[in-house]
Amino acid sequence: MKKKILQLSLENAVEFNGKAHHKAVINKIIPTLKDKSKISFISKMVAQTISDVNALSISDQIKKLNKMNPSFFDPKEKIKKEIIDLPNVKKIFRVRSAPSASGPLHIGHALVLSINKIYRDKYNGKHILRIEDTNPDGNFKKFYKMIERDFTWLVDKPDELYIQSDRINIYYKYAEKLLKAGHLYVCEEDPELIRKKIRKGKSPIGTKTSIKDNLSKWKKMLSGKYKSGKAVVRVKTDSRLKNPALRDWIAFRINTASHPRVGKKYRVWPMMNFAVAVDDHELKLTHIIRGKDHEDQTRRQQNIFKFMDWKTPEYIHLGRINFKGMNISASEIRKGVDSGKFSGYDDPKVETLASLRKRGFKPSAIIKYFYEIGPTKRDKTVEKEDVYKTLNALNRKII
Repeated sequence: MKKKILQLSLENAVEFNGKAHHKAVINKIIPTLKDKSKISFISKMVAQTISDVNALSISDQIKKLNKMNPSFFDPKEKIKKEIIDLPNVKKIFRVRSAPSASGPLHIGHALVLSINKIYRDKYNGKHILRIEDTNPDGNFKKFYKMIERDFTWLVDKPDELYIQSDRINIYYKYAEKLLKAGHLYVCEEDPELIRKKIRKGKSPIGTKTSIKDNLSKWKKMLSGKYKSGKAVVRVKTDSRLKNPALRDWIAFRINTASHPRVGKKYRVWPMMNFAVAVDDHELKLTHIIRGKDHEDQTRRQQNIFKFMDWKTPEYIHLGRINFKGMNISASEIRKGVDSGKFSGYDDPKVETLASLRKRGFKPSAIIKYFYEIGPTKRDKTVEKEDVYKTLNALNRKII
């Protein structure tokens, strides 16, 4: 028992900056006791052992633990608890991570990246990187390679890579199919008036336009006959839907800004929900793992799946993590770098993946951190100090 207590005390100390905690150690011992009357005696033994362990330097703790349990430091050590199974996993398993090129990958992105990797490995599937950049003036050329590099560093090279601005004609093809089927229409009404109308449950005028006229107006949008803001393509939904945000949402709009990759080649751009629905089908994704703040997006995307009679993937929505005190805002990081407030996208004052890599954190430590959180739907707030305390402990086990 003394040896077991010493090992558990050393493990706890190494995980938490050289300081073992009595409660953490005793909670691992009690379930193994057959004679519960000895709890008081064992508790005193644990307290003395912890006192001795905490008196050692971290390097001495590591040396001692390495002799007792070298597997504790094995970077390939399997995590003992099994992550929950996903529903309806078949022979083929395909997931995607889909950041935009509006900024670098940061610790907030790492949640979905890590969970996707864990399941990709569990089911021997494919993890696809799709860069979503259908907002011409909201994406920046410098981030494309940065995203691919940081994705590869954290979770391995993507099994497949797609960039939405390379796929605009695919979205046009499906737009025409849905216009011909009467599921989309061109809306020319004033944006503010139409919002008020939709909120009141009234149908926009465009819902009564013939298919022939809608197709004609669509071609005018493509050819430049409409100025930006004068026409959009909407999805025809039930005006009685309880949530107004789900009624007749915009599928395409005109944006004449120059795109960082394709310049002014296109003037009609798909909105995120339309492009995502098409891609999720075209790329044969089986499971979509993302934050629960996307639940309304999921409902919009399911409109397209229903209209096209496509098989819907399984959706798993994760709880949001509020990284309190951490710099993860893409716009704020960009501003900080441009103004000189930050030395670059790997500045230690920001929580980008590039910064974590520069500071010596190992990918497996970050993935293990999110593994322990798991695919829960519960929201969570984590303090910056606590995140780094845990990451440092996990990192020490690997180095």
